[in-house]
Amino acid sequence: MPLFFSALLALLLVALSALFLGRWFVVRLATKWCQRKLQAELKIGSFFWIQNVSLKFQQHQQTVEIDSLWISSKLLSHDLPRYVALCFGEVRIRTDLQKVSGLFAPFSQSTGVHQKELSFSPSLLKIFCQLFSIHVESINIMVLKVATSESLWHIQIRGSSFLLDSDGKRLKCEVSLNQINSKVLKSGQLEDTCLAELSLALKLCLEVGISSRQLKAITVDMWTLHAELHEGLFHSQLLRQGPSLAPKPVPCSEVTENLAEPALPGLYLLQQLPDQVKVKMEITSVVLSMNSQKRHLNWTLKLLHFLYHRDEDQLPLRSFTANSDMAQMSTELILKDGLLLSQSRQRIVCLSSLKANVQVTTIDLSASLVLNTCIIHYRHQEFSHWLHMLALETQESSSSVFKQRKKRTFPQILAPIIFSTSISNVNVSVQLGDTPPFALGFNSISLDYQHLRPQSIHQRGVLTVDHLCWRVGSDSHIQRAPHPPNMHVWGEALVLDSFTLQGSYNQPLGLSSTQSDTLFLDCTIRGLQIEASDTCAQCLSRILSLMDTQSGKSAASRESSFGESVSLLWKVDLKVEDMNLFTLSALVGASEIRLDTLTVLGSAETSTVGVQGLVLALVKSVTEKMQPCCKAPDIPTPVLSLSMLSITYHSSIRSLEVQCGTGLTLLWSPPDHMYLYQHVLATLHCRDLLRATLFPESVPLLALEIPETASEPEGLLPEPSPPKRLLNLTLEVSTAKLTAFVAEDKFITLAAESVSLSRHGGSLQAYCPELAAGFDGNSIFNFKEVEVQLLPELEEMILHRNPFPVLQTLRNRVWLLSLGSVSVEFPYQYDFSRTLDEAVGVQKWLKGLHGGTHSPASPSPAPLPPDLLLKVHHFSWVFLDDVFEVKLRDNYELMKDESKESAKRLQLLDAKVAALRKQHGELLPARKIEELYASLEHKNIEIYIQRSRRLYGNTPMRRALLTWSLSGLELVALADASFHGPERVIEQVQELDPGSPFPAEGIDLVIQWCRMLKCSVKTFLVRIRDYPRYLFEIRDWRLMGRLVGTEQSGQPCSRRRQILHLGLPWGNVAVERNMPPLKFYHDFHSEIFQYTVVWGPCWDPAWTLISQSVDLLTKPSADPSPPLPWWDKSRLLFHGDWHMDIEQANLHQLATEDPYNTTENMHWEWSHLSFHWKPGQFVFKGDLDVNVRTASKYDDCCFLHLPDLCMTLDLQWLCHGNPHDHHSVTLRAPEFLPEVPLGQLHDSYRAFRSENLNLSIKMDLTRHSGTISQPRILLYSSTLRWMQNFWATWTSVTRPICRGKLFNNLKPSKKKLGQHYKQLSYTALFPQLQVHYWASFAQQRGIQIECSQGHVFTRGTQRLIPQAGTVMRRLISDWSVTQMVSDLSQVTVHLMASPTEENADHCLDPLVTKTHLLSLSSLTYQRHSNRTAEEELSARVGDPAFHTHQLHLVDLRASWTTTNRDIAFGLYDGYKKAAVLKRNLSTEALKGLKIEPQMPAKKPKQSVLTSAPAPPPVNTPSFSGQPEKGSSGGAYMLQKLIEETDRFVVFTEEESGVSDQLCGIAACQTDDIYNRNCLIELVNCQMVLRGAETEGCVIVSAAKAQLLQCQHHPAWYGDTLKQKTSWTCLLDGMQYFATTESSPTEQDGRQLWLEVKNIEEHRQRSLDSVQELMESGQAVGGMVTTTTDWNQPAEAQQAQQVQRIISRCSCRMYYISYSHDIDPELATQIKPPEVHENQEKEDLLKKQEGAVDTFTLIHHELEISTNPAQYAMILDIVNNLLLHVEPKRKEHSEKKQRVRFQLEISSNPEEQRSSILHLQEAVRQHVAQIRQLEKQIYSIMKSLQDDSKNENLLDLNQKLQLQLNQEKASLQLESEELNILIRCFKDFQLQQANKMELRKQQEDVSVVRRTEFYFAQARWRLTEEDGQLGIAELELQRFLYSKVNKSDDTAEHLLELGWFTMNNLLPNAVYKVVLRPQSSCQSGRQLALRLFSKVRPPVGGISVKEHFEPFSSLGKCGASHHPADTPVLP
Repeated sequence: MPLFFSALLALLLVALSALFLGRWFVVRLATKWCQRKLQAELKIGSFFWIQNVSLKFQQHQQTVEIDSLWISSKLLSHDLPRYVALCFGEVRIRTDLQKVSGLFAPFSQSTGVHQKELSFSPSLLKIFCQLFSIHVESINIMVLKVATSESLWHIQIRGSSFLLDSDGKRLKCEVSLNQINSKVLKSGQLEDTCLAELSLALKLCLEVGISSRQLKAITVDMWTLHAELHEGLFHSQLLRQGPSLAPKPVPCSEVTENLAEPALPGLYLLQQLPDQVKVKMEITSVVLSMNSQKRHLNWTLKLLHFLYHRDEDQLPLRSFTANSDMAQMSTELILKDGLLLSQSRQRIVCLSSLKANVQVTTIDLSASLVLNTCIIHYRHQEFSHWLHMLALETQESSSSVFKQRKKRTFPQILAPIIFSTSISNVNVSVQLGDTPPFALGFNSISLDYQHLRPQSIHQRGVLTVDHLCWRVGSDSHIQRAPHPPNMHVWGEALVLDSFTLQGSYNQPLGLSSTQSDTLFLDCTIRGLQIEASDTCAQCLSRILSLMDTQSGKSAASRESSFGESVSLLWKVDLKVEDMNLFTLSALVGASEIRLDTLTVLGSAETSTVGVQGLVLALVKSVTEKMQPCCKAPDIPTPVLSLSMLSITYHSSIRSLEVQCGTGLTLLWSPPDHMYLYQHVLATLHCRDLLRATLFPESVPLLALEIPETASEPEGLLPEPSPPKRLLNLTLEVSTAKLTAFVAEDKFITLAAESVSLSRHGGSLQAYCPELAAGFDGNSIFNFKEVEVQLLPELEEMILHRNPFPVLQTLRNRVWLLSLGSVSVEFPYQYDFSRTLDEAVGVQKWLKGLHGGTHSPASPSPAPLPPDLLLKVHHFSWVFLDDVFEVKLRDNYELMKDESKESAKRLQLLDAKVAALRKQHGELLPARKIEELYASLEHKNIEIYIQRSRRLYGNTPMRRALLTWSLSGLELVALADASFHGPERVIEQVQELDPGSPFPAEGIDLVIQWCRMLKCSVKTFLVRIRDYPRYLFEIRDWRLMGRLVGTEQSGQPCSRRRQILHLGLPWGNVAVERNMPPLKFYHDFHSEIFQYTVVWGPCWDPAWTLISQSVDLLTKPSADPSPPLPWWDKSRLLFHGDWHMDIEQANLHQLATEDPYNTTENMHWEWSHLSFHWKPGQFVFKGDLDVNVRTASKYDDCCFLHLPDLCMTLDLQWLCHGNPHDHHSVTLRAPEFLPEVPLGQLHDSYRAFRSENLNLSIKMDLTRHSGTISQPRILLYSSTLRWMQNFWATWTSVTRPICRGKLFNNLKPSKKKLGQHYKQLSYTALFPQLQVHYWASFAQQRGIQIECSQGHVFTRGTQRLIPQAGTVMRRLISDWSVTQMVSDLSQVTVHLMASPTEENADHCLDPLVTKTHLLSLSSLTYQRHSNRTAEEELSARVGDPAFHTHQLHLVDLRASWTTTNRDIAFGLYDGYKKAAVLKRNLSTEALKGLKIEPQMPAKKPKQSVLTSAPAPPPVNTPSFSGQPEKGSSGGAYMLQKLIEETDRFVVFTEEESGVSDQLCGIAACQTDDIYNRNCLIELVNCQMVLRGAETEGCVIVSAAKAQLLQCQHHPAWYGDTLKQKTSWTCLLDGMQYFATTESSPTEQDGRQLWLEVKNIEEHRQRSLDSVQELMESGQAVGGMVTTTTDWNQPAEAQQAQQVQRIISRCSCRMYYISYSHDIDPELATQIKPPEVHENQEKEDLLKKQEGAVDTFTLIHHELEISTNPAQYAMILDIVNNLLLHVEPKRKEHSEKKQRVRFQLEISSNPEEQRSSILHLQEAVRQHVAQIRQLEKQIYSIMKSLQDDSKNENLLDLNQKLQLQLNQEKASLQLESEELNILIRCFKDFQLQQANKMELRKQQEDVSVVRRTEFYFAQARWRLTEEDGQLGIAELELQRFLYSKVNKSDDTAEHLLELGWFTMNNLLPNAVYKVVLRPQSSCQSGRQLALRLFSKVRPPVGGISVKEHFEPFSSLGKCGASHHPADTPVLP
């Protein structure tokens, strides 16, 4: 044992010694080696132990110090891994970076020299690696002057170890550093600053190939890495010098330059890496601090794992690039739990895991990236300091790197590449200082990409995104949970629920390949939400401004160059589901665009975009944080909705096709428009902001380009650019409905179906089969087959321009509009004007909103507008009727028809009941019959109800109130340069309207256009309701001419403000509306084949409703002035001329109150009418026929025929100003009204408004034409009666229709044109005129009037009189004729008769006999207006001959014969019968005839004195007692009277004179005349009287005759105010002639007429001629020559002489009548009568005779000479002509007496009245039956016109004619009986009344009528047959006959004779005086004879007369020889 220890000790000593020796030797060698190789000094402090080792580099002042060094083993320490361990204590290293550059040179040189010398044996190296290891306790490294001279870098490493391991092939070196602490310090004047701190634990493993001596693998493990980087580090020069110390990329660049093809970036670095690299970092923390750690960032990472492996032994990836391969390799990078915190411990970056993998195999290169949960919160407020600090460091490096990158080109990769990535749960929020924060996040993103290269380059990829969300806003940085499905959260700018993109790109290889590149993309997007807002735009702009735009420009340039050089075939398939686009505004809420499905299918040839479910909606107020995202049909109140939309574009032909499916709806309103407008403005603002950010230099570049193009030399013309190819467009819409709300409750709807629009080149074409426009839910406009074309030119339009030579433009663009049918329907009482006005206001508002400001004076004129060609096949305009009115009418017709049907059923039942009674007799119970009739009544009710319910089952209900229809409308509007532009339009206006004064300052027009029009219409029809006649019917209408439309720009006061309610936030908007109207100026010429107008008062109620409907079409003016009537409005709006040539014009005036009647009308028919309408004048030229249309044989009676008529209507408008100055009319808005006097209303039209209208009508027939025709008038009595009914119908007062509070119509009634006339004048000029009047259609009796030449002028004035009372009534129209002048020449009147039977109405007898009645040379009539009192007073003094009516007749010739008498009496009888029938059938026939059986006696009235002077009364003789009744016979009474003459002689009182006693003269001579009404003057008039029983005639002539009518002032007569009218007739130069014997002239029937010289007043003439000597001058009994032809002298004819039987004399006639009809104006001027105290003592006779109708006739001197034949002829004329009694009068009197006796028998008035009423009804039935038969005959005759040989119709016509004749006979009999019955009934009632009033006082009896005849002196000479030898002479003086009729049916006769003498003229007579009074009258007051007779009321039908016969004594009579043979008196 001790030996063992000693041996061991020896060995130990030996070892120690060897160790020490070796140590010394090694130290020595190391020192020498350091001195020689490193130029460094090595020192070892201890000899035994290696301590304090120091290595100092003298040149660079770098030292390495080792405190201790030893060798240990794991045997000694278990912590050591090897058996031999070299241990170091503390190692200190000090170096200077400024001198470190020379340090590496020796190492590099020595490495290069001894590289090959170092060689180790693999086994030895393996043993060495297994035994040895190196351990260092601590290492301190101090680096001086890192960045500056004051900087220091201190590194401290603790617990480091170095291990080697080898397997013979590889050497593995493992370095372990337990703790590394590093600091970078900077020394300052004040304090030391730490720039950076670093601490970590590191383990490094390297594997080196022994044979190749290359690094094969490297493994780095780091943990607990903690780094702090301070602010001073970034401001120091350390980072700036860092890149220079790093390995430079020069070798890479050099390598790439040496290669033929550029290399892939990073590929060289991968090749330099070892085969295997593994880096693992755990628990890493990096802190950036600033401002002494007040600001810091803390980055922590739990794990970072990087793995790289390359396998050189396997086959590489061939042809990775064109010239290189790539070995197989794999790379993997893993990051876990990364976190970046700020100083406030807020997370900035939070990373859960990141895994990246790249693998290269022999066939492809694959890469993958997996990222999970990455959250980034970027706050620029915190990062701005760091960015500013890092900006200076990165600026220089980035510029150099960018230059290198810009020069670098990428190689073409040929190897297949597969790349896949998956990123999930990523959220990035950014908070910039000047923009709102935003955040971007998504759940997952996956990308799969393949780059294949089999035979061509094939690339394909798949990109999938799951729930991508980009939020903006103040709270966007706050991480939120995903929003609920189908919801949008405001602030999320972009949301993608899912996104899938699949694509492939194929590029063929080879330069000679003809195939093109192909690209296929397939994208599917679900849940896309995009929100555009100012916040988004600001964020995007900020992001884009931070990005470098140069890369984008270069990429764009590369893409453009790529696209130009390579042809590409591509196909894109995109499908987007649930797409929502939002625009958000802080002011107007948000808008939403919803697309359920968006499909895009595109290719190089065709691209198609399809949309399913498109909706645009508004969210006006964003109150909630989320907005539901519904399906398109479920979105409430969308603005735009579309079910399907397809857009297809063909690139090869540049064609775009757009197809819209069903359900296109647009709901528009002004507030919605403002919302959309604000959203669009916000979107455009965002676009401009982004554009300015992306292209900041685009605007300056454009600005610089403009001067360059403008500054080209003038001589060099720019090269013409090739014509741009237009895009062909095709649009198809299945159904579309557009609704525009122009107000809150007013909207317009436009609906269309199958709309197609196409544009090819310069032409545009659109077609729509059905288009409808509605207003407020009412379908107003309907268009069918609508076709619109815009053509560059059209050959048809060139043909249309040919008729207008004034046009300058030869060709023009054309708008062609073709419509199949146009239908316009306005509902009843629908106010269309309000909606239209609101729409126009909205249009003006939109124009002002979007139009912007335009330069007032544009240098370039406006282009010529295109022409218009409009074609409408059918057009209809309908006003709908009131449904209640329609149903009421239909129900009335149903009731009327049902009443007829029920009557038929009742007749059938009556027949059946009668048959049952015949069968069963009395056994048929009455109850059964009653039940049958009751059941029938019930059945009638049920049938009526059923028919009422089925009324509209088969036939639809009538709806139209007015229907206006057109067919074949073609309108051409031509524009031309000659009238285009404001100046030329004004020239056209002045040319078309020369009569209107044009303002000197000109006018400013806002609307001006002028077109040349050409229009044609086949039919123009206007119908009211379902009336059978058209209101207007125009056929074949062609129109040509100019039309100008202008609207004057209103002054500021002429602009009204229309308020548009837009709501918040805009409030109300005022739109200025121009108030002046649109005026039209025209010059038209039209040709019409047929023009028919039908009108009647029966249509007036319907027309009133139409007028109300028309008023609802246009809104009244805002001017508060009273509205203009239609005539003034037409003068204001329409100006110019209108010529119309009408082939046939018709005017039908309906004559019944039934609007459905088609037979009763007056027909005005114009042939070849030429109509000219000028301002204020209408001219009609043509042939006029006025016919009476009635359903009888009088139909088609042309009662007025006026050939070659020129009718001119001149209109004179009475205005305050110029009636033609319409330019001066200035409308004013309500807020700009001027001040007006109190009580006066403002009227803007005051100067222009017409107060009245003067109408002048002139009818000129004096035009000469080729046709021979004369004006004629044909009248029948039935026609006249028809005209009476016609006039009554047309003058009837219409009732107000739908007016009042009940109908909400309180507007004042419109003034009718008839009430607007103030003066109406009529002038007629005709060369000849013929008038025929027939009593019946058989033409039995008639009158013919012929006139050679005539002129008629009349003027009348109208006065409107208001009615009294508080109730508003129509003004009474009072027409008064103020002037009438008529001048007729050669007037002849004939009476006509026909021998046809009276009942033969069916034929016309041509054998009509005419007899002369009246003829005259000239007729002049004048009428003047009534004068006022002042004018009348002056007229009396100056012009006493002034009269209202003046008629002057020259050479009047009248004849009265038995034939004339029969014809005249027949005409009068027919008229009288018709008048009596009309009176007897009227309701007034029996009024006032009912007498009470016990009527109390009337009280005696107190008489009142009259204020007017009464005429002097005629004193009647007072006598007492009654005369005795005559016993028998007149002879006895005469004999008794002669016997008692001496006993009973009564002398009457004497009077002053007879002429003073005549009441007629006294009444006419008063001076109370206020109107000389009528004056008729006859010059040289004569009348022929011819008897029936004698031959010869009597001619009565007068040289001068005057008939004067005067109207006196009303006066009080008794207690009654009466109007007095007086007639005065003055006849001068009267002569009576009679024939002496018959002559052939009389037998021929020709009339004898006196010559004018024999009629004229007596003049002194010399009797030179023999004929004048024979005519015996002017004395009575002289002979006068006559003539038969008035126009030829008597010498030229076979003359016949007549004898003057009465010489020239004069006659005076007076007639005074009193009436209760008093002029109201005069009645108000009359004072009431004065009441006297002694009124009871008034003269009773004077009161009774105060106002009596009186007739007085006065002859002063009469000289008569007659022979017996003439006397017999005079008696024949008096009896048969003057006193003729109708033969049937006796029969009529007998019938009357019989009826009177029957009434006496049945004295009950009620029974009599009942019988009269029954008879009236029977007569009415006869009249109705006759009318019905006439209508049936009329219809049959109409049918026979078409089928004249129809025997059935002929037989039926004959039967109806017989029945008609029977009905007429029955009507005449019953009418006569009715007339007799009514007259007798009236007489009987009056008799009863008189009987009841017998006890009346005498003072109640008054005089009612007085008749007086007075002859001053009359001498009658009786001659022989020859007329020369006298027989006797009778002389009468002061002859007076008076008759007084009183009110009690009594009469008084008075005959007075002042003196009489009868002389015997026989030559052998003994006594010359035959008879004379006994004593001569000594004075004119004595009377020779007076007879007085009083007729009392009849008693029992027997008249009672009282006679009082006082007379003077008669002288003795003398007789000649043979007194019996020679009669004294005839």
